[in-house]
Formats: sequence, C-alpha cells, structure tokens
Amino acid sequence: MSDGTGLAEALLGLPGFRVLGVSEAADEVVVRVETTATVTGCAVCGVRAEVHDRVEVAVRDLPCFGRPARLVWRKRRWRCRESRCEVKTWTETSGDFDAQAVLTRRAGVEACRQVGELARPVAKVAEEFGVCWWTVMNAVVEHGTPLVDDPGRVGPVDQLGVDETSFLRANRHHHTVYATGLVDLERSMLIDIVEGNSAADLRRWTANAAPEWLAGVTVVATDLAGSFRAGLSPHLDHARRVADPFHVVRVANRCADAVRRRVQNQTLGHRGRKRDPLYRIRKLMLTGAERLDERGAERMLLGLRAGDPHDEVLGAWLAKESVRDVYLAENYDDAAVLLDKAIAGCAADTVPEIVALGNTLASWRAEILAHHTTGASNGPTEGLNLCVKKVKRAGHGFRTFENYRLRVLLHAGGVTWPRRPAPPRIRTRAPHSNA
Repeated sequence: MSDGTGLAEALLGLPGFRVLGVSEAADEVVVRVETTATVTGCAVCGVRAEVHDRVEVAVRDLPCFGRPARLVWRKRRWRCRESRCEVKTWTETSGDFDAQAVLTRRAGVEACRQVGELARPVAKVAEEFGVCWWTVMNAVVEHGTPLVDDPGRVGPVDQLGVDETSFLRANRHHHTVYATGLVDLERSMLIDIVEGNSAADLRRWTANAAPEWLAGVTVVATDLAGSFRAGLSPHLDHARRVADPFHVVRVANRCADAVRRRVQNQTLGHRGRKRDPLYRIRKLMLTGAERLDERGAERMLLGLRAGDPHDEVLGAWLAKESVRDVYLAENYDDAAVLLDKAIAGCAADTVPEIVALGNTLASWRAEILAHHTTGASNGPTEGLNLCVKKVKRAGHGFRTFENYRLRVLLHAGGVTWPRRPAPPRIRTRAPHSNA
C-alpha cells in the first residue's frame, strides 16, 4: 500500500467494504462506503442478479480519532432477471450492520460493554454516540442477553449465597419492592437476581433450576430471614444451611441498641441527645469488647452507671458479647458450648428484647454452628450488593425488572466479554531513535 491504495479501507476496518469518500462536518466525520461485491445470485432460483438502484443508509459507528463518525452506506438493491421468480428485488445486507439498527454491530457491542461491564448510564452512552436511549438499550439487550444466557457462565456451584436488595423505593402506589440475589460464594459471582424476596419467589427459582445443578450445591448461606429458609425447601433440603455471621451479630447489636433507646426514653422522657449518658456511649456499646481500650471501657461503664439504673442495657450488652464470643471460638465444640450458654442466659433474663434474642438464637442454632464446619459466610454476597446498588444508581431509576436484571448480571454476573485486542506499548523505559 505504498501508493496509498487501501489505506482508507484499513482505517475503516470493515472487510468487504470500500471507502468512496470522507468529509468532515462541524461535529462528526462522514464516511461514504459501499460493498465490494459486484456479482450476486438470486437466493431462490440462483439466476445472476443485476443492480436495480441504490439507497443510502446512515449508521452511527465507533468514534474516529476522537470525533463521532457516521457511515453512509450506499446499499445496492438487486433485481432477479428471471421473470417467473417469486423474488423480484432485495437489498444487500452485511454481518457488520444490524437490520433496522442505527448502530453498526461493533458500535452496539461497545455500547453494551459500556453499559454492562462499566455500569455507565444508558443516557450518557447514547449522548456520546449521538443516538436515542432506546437505540443503546436495544443494543444492550441484543448483545448482552446471549452473554447472560450463556450456559457456561454459571457452571457448577458448591456454596450458594442468598440475600436481598431493594429494587424500587416505596411510594404512594406500592411498598418497597425487593429483589433476591443468588451468589456463587467461591467465585464471588452473581448467578441470578429474582424479583421479590418472599419464600414463593425463591422456591419458584429453585423449581426452575436444573436438578443436577441443585444437587451440586452443598452449602447455602443466608441471613436470618425465615422466608429464605422456607424458600429453600424442598429443592435444597440436602444442602447445609449457614446463618451468615455478620447478620447474626447484627441481630445482637440491634437488641442492645433497642434496649438502650427504650431505657433512654423511660428514664429521661425523650430521645437521645448528645449530652445524655447512654447516647454518648451508643457507638462504644456496638464495639467489640476486645477492641475497646482502657479509656473506652471506662467511658462506657460511666455511661451505664449514670443512665442504666436497672442494668437492663448492661445485660443487653453482655448478651451481645456472648453472641460475638461464639464466632471467636476455635472449633465447633467450643462454639456449641458458648452458644448454648448464650441461649440459656437470654432465656433466663427478664428484659423482653434479650428474651427475643435468645429465641432467635435457639431457632437458628444449627445454622449458626454450621459456620464453624463449612467456613461459609455471605461476605461475597454483601460485596456484590454494592455492585448491584452501583447499577441501580447509574440507572437513575428502573421501571422494567428485565432491564434491571440484565444490566446487573452484565456488571456482576461473571460475564465473559468478547476479547478486545490489547495495543502494544509504543514507549519503553529507554526510548531510542534510528535517526
């Protein structure tokens, strides 16, 4: 190509097309192209066709050297010479251009990657390409759906995590709508997301899953939601269920905080204020005892002495620490002894919040202790919840759950994106010149 022949086609990067002309407008580069094919036959009768006329179609392509690019394709309309053929005329097509689409295929793939992998707002991507919102969203659906539905995306799962996130905020028309996420805990990958958080919603998903896939799940980690425990039956009854340590400790923390707020209102007649003794130690009470230094421990004891006349808050704090001690045990037997002591201590207390905590611990005893034999937790699930919320913020509100599910799975579902060429480095640590 020393004489310049083929340079424009090399920059265009569309096999089977030639460049007819390039013009630069105020805000974009316009490239006029046509196919190199001059001979074709009728798909029905096989007779050699002739050019009937031309039609120009404008399609948005990837940016060219930092400028938006528009391709104007002079499409041939062919005509069959055989008068008895049912096919009269047809317009040529190309695999690089989608029918009835404003974006080239490579531009649609890039738009899908921007929205899915990078979790960018659809409106921003549409603005950069110079198309409408629906054009980009249709490209995301077209190119992203096969990636999400790929049978090799999920594969076998040994440890499954289940947790919920909010999908739609409550308004005057409906309550808060939740979505349930199912996570591969070992690979930190979102398997699927289901609309709703009831037992029926989770049971419906497990009923539609492949039986051989469900048989491979040996551990299921959830929070202390009875709906999840009921929804896992009967399809995952064989799996070992684990109560997530974070949620178990959070239940104990909420118990201590609820007792503190109730005693605060009963003794002073108002909600906590910054100078109230119990309000000043609210954060210290939620800190682990092993993490409190001498100064912090003294502050907490002084606050309890001044604001807890009947030692109710102290009892709630001790109950909370007894729950945390279960996860500090080194083996299953020690954890079982500590948990049984915590349950017995809570049951013998007179504070209703502490008694309720004991009932919760007793109800989830087997799931709590299962953590010490499996080591499973919902930590990866909580981390992926941040990715889900990131997509939700980027969407600035969703109306269709299918679009929400697709974009969440494209971002956090372990999708294998088409391989993109990595450009070679053009500079080294010791640049040199042949001049």
